[in-house]
Amino acid sequence: MKDIGEGTIRRIDWTELTPVVLLLRVFNVALGVRVLAIALLGTCLTVLLGSLLSGVPLPGQACQMTDERFLRVGTVIDFVVRYDSYDAIKATRPNALAFPPMPIVVSFDDALNPCNTLIPYWTHTKLFLWLPGVFLIWVFCGGMICRIVALRLTVDESESTSTLFLFFRKRGIGYISSLIILSLGILCCFLPVLIAYWLATVPGVNYVVAILLPIPLLFALFTVILALGLAVGWMLLFAAVSTDGSDGFDAISRMFSYIFQRPLHYILYWICSGILGCLGYLLVFFISSCVAGMADAIASGDSTGIAVFWVGLIWLLPTAYAFAWFWTSSVAIYLLLRRSVDATPLTEVYRVVPPKVRTLPVIQQDERGAPEIGCIKVQL
Repeated sequence: MKDIGEGTIRRIDWTELTPVVLLLRVFNVALGVRVLAIALLGTCLTVLLGSLLSGVPLPGQACQMTDERFLRVGTVIDFVVRYDSYDAIKATRPNALAFPPMPIVVSFDDALNPCNTLIPYWTHTKLFLWLPGVFLIWVFCGGMICRIVALRLTVDESESTSTLFLFFRKRGIGYISSLIILSLGILCCFLPVLIAYWLATVPGVNYVVAILLPIPLLFALFTVILALGLAVGWMLLFAAVSTDGSDGFDAISRMFSYIFQRPLHYILYWICSGILGCLGYLLVFFISSCVAGMADAIASGDSTGIAVFWVGLIWLLPTAYAFAWFWTSSVAIYLLLRRSVDATPLTEVYRVVPPKVRTLPVIQQDERGAPEIGCIKVQL
């Protein structure tokens, strides 16, 4: 509460009084233009990558696949895209918005749900290409969203695009290094357990393994703890780098400290944020459905691939909002846990100082060859 002038309370700072109200800002921040645009970009790149690896034809190419699966693209548009030729779609549904299949629309379900549809049809090579690609896409997009959200939730400011890329160039390695370090830690802890398993199959050596069994059991415990922390709290690594400019080791230390010291807080924050996020998703889905229905009515007279592209983008907005909500909630929950564990104010955030251009004197010659003082610009 702010006491301003002669003991009169003019304003109540609800964030300081009840910090959990910070979660109420998640919906507003997730719908920000920059946040939603980056989330939409990441979603489109994920869909496009899955489409290319799935063998879905590019726009303008006829699709001669015999698969009889159907994908319903929305409830308001109310048309079905079949993996068949362009003429077959027109023949079965003359009034439908038929078009040569486009990756951004046709394979949306496949690209985002590989466990349900893509893995049975993919070779291991394609799967190994898909996972690193998606990882790199969301390291960049997720890191950018977390940085934007961190400034909005702490000091309610917005960095310029150049400053944002400067931060990513300076601290962006922390997003990847934290995940790699933690994964290597899990592997190193699991390796003694695996070695003990192999030695236990050797006659004579199995007795030694049985005597020293507490040692591999201890490593197994470390493996489970590290794997559990990575599974439930990996998103806090991105929040730590974006908020505090942490390196890989510091981000891992903060993640385990916050999760294991405040496990109930962590679960409660995600439950509250999830409820609010579902309500926001329903609202975004309803608005997108209405807009897509109007767009479909406008484009029904000229069913070109460009029109379908824009309709597909509209239908991707709810999914983009889900990604934006996820990264925004991660930062908000990280700020609440940091305040609870480290007593750090909610307004504290790592700032990037852009390089300054200063003018330094330089000696040069004039037209007659006499020395004179000029100026050059030096970036410091």
